Amino acid sequence: MTSTKEPPATNKPPVWKVSAWRSMYPGMWSWVLQRLSALALIVLFPIHVMNPYIDSVRITMLLLVVWHAMHGIKVILTDFGFPDRHQRKLFWVLCVLGVAAFFWLAYMHTEYWRFMA
Repeated sequence: MTSTKEPPATNKPPVWKVSAWRSMYPGMWSWVLQRLSALALIVLFPIHVMNPYIDSVRITMLLLVVWHAMHGIKVILTDFGFPDRHQRKLFWVLCVLGVAAFFWLAYMHTEYWRFMA
């Protein structure tokens, strides 16, 4: 005898609905964007290795690496028990640190590390 029971309904909308994406918290967006930055780095890295002199590729690589690193630090701190009540603050602090690191590294590249171009 087969059961005709339907699974219980959930309050979450399906992934393909816009309302599902609008209800995501900043921490979830950082997780999604970190995974997307990893995929972009996998695609962009061979291009950078084959032709390291394209400035747009350099800047994009730097931006993606800094973003990926800052939110990797967030994941590490979360795994080691960083309090849940401070997750949003940690997200924004790491975003600000990432922007500062990006501009500092871009400045250092143009002023001091220009040995490759």
